[in-house]
Amino acid sequence: MTYINQKRKEVRTIQIEQELMLHDPAVHKVYVLNPTAVCVWDLCDGKHTIEQMVAAVSTQFDNTAQADISEDVQQTLDWFSEYGLLEKKGS
Repeated sequence: MTYINQKRKEVRTIQIEQELMLHDPAVHKVYVLNPTAVCVWDLCDGKHTIEQMVAAVSTQFDNTAQADISEDVQQTLDWFSEYGLLEKKGS
């Protein structure tokens, strides 16, 4: 089974001061996101490609090397997938 870059509808966001947390009611867990992960999460709408996500993150973190940003975005998407926060695709 593969994942698409789209948030599961059941996952709720919780904003507390400067932190964004995700609550997954299916497993009763809360995840705290760093600034890069917040940017990637916001772009997980099923329409943005990884390249578009990298470009968007690059504009927010312009002092970071492009290769590092690309790796961070991919790792963040892998993490979201691993924890079941993204929609599944296929059978």
